[in-house]
Amino acid sequence: MYAPWRSPQPPQIWDPEIQRKREELGVLLTSARSMDEEQEREVVHEVERERQVERPPKVKPADHVLYKYVRQFVETGQIPVGSSAFIQALSSLVNTTVEFPERHQWAQNVLVTRDFSRTVLTVHKADEYLRPVNWVVSSDIGSPVLVVMSPHEVNQLLPLIRKSKVVHLSIYTPRTTKTMQACDLRFYSIPSTPRLTPLEPLIFQLNLFAGQLYFSNYEMYLRTCSFLGLNGPDLRDEDLVVDSDGFIKEENRPAARASCSFGRSQLLPLKELFGMRRKGMGYLPTHLGKMLNGRILSEEDFRDRVLSLSMVSFSASLPETLADCSSGKQDHDTELDEMVL
Repeated sequence: MYAPWRSPQPPQIWDPEIQRKREELGVLLTSARSMDEEQEREVVHEVERERQVERPPKVKPADHVLYKYVRQFVETGQIPVGSSAFIQALSSLVNTTVEFPERHQWAQNVLVTRDFSRTVLTVHKADEYLRPVNWVVSSDIGSPVLVVMSPHEVNQLLPLIRKSKVVHLSIYTPRTTKTMQACDLRFYSIPSTPRLTPLEPLIFQLNLFAGQLYFSNYEMYLRTCSFLGLNGPDLRDEDLVVDSDGFIKEENRPAARASCSFGRSQLLPLKELFGMRRKGMGYLPTHLGKMLNGRILSEEDFRDRVLSLSMVSFSASLPETLADCSSGKQDHDTELDEMVL
């Protein structure tokens, strides 16, 4: 069908001049013109993708141990001197790839229990086996302290905690989405507590350890910048020498960052810690994602939070308003009935 077409007989040439030239050149026959049809086909190369999920290797889980010093802390509200059952929060990461070279500058009264820190029995790094922070026991007897416990310890000590007058068990969840409510240890505690003012300076360090991605408010962000020695919106009028990640070295540090005791930036180990907490999920658009990448937040970044809280407050007060309106309508109807009578 698409083969070149050829005439069975040579065509007749009637032009005498062309015929004469043919004879001079010795061309006796002329093949018919043929038209070769070319077909162009577009080949689409299909890429076959097969997703392979690489799971962490199987290891043996560690056995739970309830140390007597943990029980003693619940009974007295104080950490026993010389106890090995409690570990500074960042020191519990020694079996991971995260290294905080100045972890001694972090709060020494944000602790985890040894049972919380031990999850598996392995000689390798335990990056894939970090336990989430969900149960926090607080005490303000003497020096305020926050202790992160394992679910096993909480189940065993819950009867003692219910009767205790020196410690409080709080449900904690790091705020990983903008719509989540900030968990400030007062959301649900046993026994209930009206305030945790002495513990508020420790909560933002607990948030960083737990992998919280959104600050509860603008003031908490400024407090975190002051603690880590980072440039912030409160220093916009200062003439500063700042590193590329926003860290201000000690010799260039203004008075507003005098409370920072770090000689080196803590953002790199914090990035590694948040990467392990997120397990490969991105967090760049969040508050912590921006801060860890050297960006300065503004009050506009917290305006959505204020608006959502206003909507929650409005929705909570709406039934009361409707009830008041309904009550007023009933009183008005009663007055009208009396006037009619």
